[in-house]
Amino acid sequence: MRIHLLCDQKWRDLPNLAALKLLLEQLGHRVLLSTTKDQHQMIRAFRPDCVVFNHLFAPANQQLARDLRASGVAVVVLPTEGAVRPELMGIADGEFAKDWSMDLFLAWSAPAADGVRRRWGLDEGAVPVVGCTRFDFYTDRFRCAITPREVFCQHHRLDPARPIVTWATAFGFAGLQHDSVRYARFLAECEANGLATCYRRIGVDPRRVPELFEQGRTRTCAAFVRLAKARPDVQFIIRPHPVDDRGFYRAVIENNGLTNVRFCPKDYIWNVLNASHVHLHRHCTTAVEAWMWDKPTIEMAVDNVREWQWPDREVGSAIVHDASELVDRVDSFLSGRSVEPEIRDYRRGYIETWFGPQDGRRCVAAANAIDGLMSKIGRRRRFITGIASTPTATRSIATAVLRHVLGKRPNEPLLRWTSVTKLDPMDKLATRGEVMVYQRLIADAVAGEARR
Repeated sequence: MRIHLLCDQKWRDLPNLAALKLLLEQLGHRVLLSTTKDQHQMIRAFRPDCVVFNHLFAPANQQLARDLRASGVAVVVLPTEGAVRPELMGIADGEFAKDWSMDLFLAWSAPAADGVRRRWGLDEGAVPVVGCTRFDFYTDRFRCAITPREVFCQHHRLDPARPIVTWATAFGFAGLQHDSVRYARFLAECEANGLATCYRRIGVDPRRVPELFEQGRTRTCAAFVRLAKARPDVQFIIRPHPVDDRGFYRAVIENNGLTNVRFCPKDYIWNVLNASHVHLHRHCTTAVEAWMWDKPTIEMAVDNVREWQWPDREVGSAIVHDASELVDRVDSFLSGRSVEPEIRDYRRGYIETWFGPQDGRRCVAAANAIDGLMSKIGRRRRFITGIASTPTATRSIATAVLRHVLGKRPNEPLLRWTSVTKLDPMDKLATRGEVMVYQRLIADAVAGEARR
């Protein structure tokens, strides 16, 4: 069978999709891994029997899924985020979708699976619990994928003998209110995908969300700057969220003369956490990833938005409310304080509940589930010339395929050089070459693992 894996954000999605690709190929399938940016053209060219999406929240994805299934193509959802904030659970299980036209939903956890099953009247066969495939990379099986700490430090001009504190930002909506076009688009998308309704349910006006994010970012940055200045012998890494404004953080570093701070937008989070002694965050999944290695984490609760509290998640980290508390907590952990046994136990239970088993075999479970679906339904693809929601221009399809084969980004000109920074400012678009590099990196971790 032909299976098409769609990659949205390479720094988040590429590794586990590369593992899934190798495992499905072991099971005899022909697999294409390509970016969502040119998904319509590549689907037309590859003519898959199955397409694996990372979500069906957007109306465009819902329409494409309907067209695919109407053409005999199976639709699978492997969620990018399967352990969302409490107020967003409705979005996660499809409350605001007109329909979720899919054959298989690979849930991270039992609570997530139960929500989707109840919402759409599906059973365990259609919505199995496979766990979070990305978390495989924190197990011994995938140690080969982790950049050694000394190598990472050398690459980022850090001293491996000195302590490193990392901060993962998550303020993607901050400041949108200052750009009328982007702000209008944000509000429209919030209404369309249900985010606005979710905010209203907890007493937050969606029109104020960018302002609240900006205030939180300002306060959190102020605390971080004070920490970095107070501890010049400590090294710091800022790891931005994929949609954060990178220029803002670069300016913070430069304007405050923070020579002990490195900005690291282009590396996998496990490489960053592997080098870290203490991890700072605000309600970020990176903290849960740090828990996998029993790292101390600090919840930077300086935003003062009561409606956004998340007690279940916050319990696993040391909580601080201002810069003074932040400095004290970091000092304590760097002086040798470890995570308390009861907190470690809580973390493990939380991970098991919301992210599934942590045995390094969640990619295997996902591959087996997809293989099982394809074995059950057989080849039923009918379309030859295309489907309703895809572009039909042969030139567009041929150009997309040529870019892919040549290892270019889907928006990269074929005949002239253009700066990657201009083409892909967030560096999110995976190329065929990057897929191949990562496949070689993890080949030993998945060798012989997939079996019928």
